[in-house]
Amino acid sequence: MPKIIENLQSKILDEAMKIIVEKGMEQLSIRSLATALNIAHSTVYNYYDSKAQIIEALLKRNWGDALTRIDEICQEGSETGEALTAIIEELRKSVRPLLQQHISTVTSRKVRPRFDVNATVIVPLEKRVKIILAGNGKTETEAEAMARVLTKLIITCVYYTDIEPIEIIETMKKL
Repeated sequence: MPKIIENLQSKILDEAMKIIVEKGMEQLSIRSLATALNIAHSTVYNYYDSKAQIIEALLKRNWGDALTRIDEICQEGSETGEALTAIIEELRKSVRPLLQQHISTVTSRKVRPRFDVNATVIVPLEKRVKIILAGNGKTETEAEAMARVLTKLIITCVYYTDIEPIEIIETMKKL
């Protein structure tokens, strides 16, 4: 009789994230997940078709969690530079490796992702950046225009860790 594991889909994602954090993205595979969870690799395929699909599911889950924390940052009413730095740090911690792998997979394989980065990542982040800017004295029009640019800079800063948040803040001050 097959063993029944409660919330297996969630446990697969939890274990995938654990592997990524502890061993690196390259060590994540369907087999490594199955081994870590002590299940057959075919069981993982019952939930996810590929490593890329697992990454998409993790990115969606972690992105939702990150947006919740970003909402808290927006409500704190911090100075713009502090808020943007906090957002970048949060995203680097929670979604950076997933976002890098997702972009790499999509661009190298020329596949159409099921995860819409613009609708799921860019637009919600842009709305939050606009709230921060408006809360720090920018007009609605200024906040909207600046949020578009700053959001792309934030994503770039999350993706490339050699870009420091202060560089974005200094760029913003010049706008």
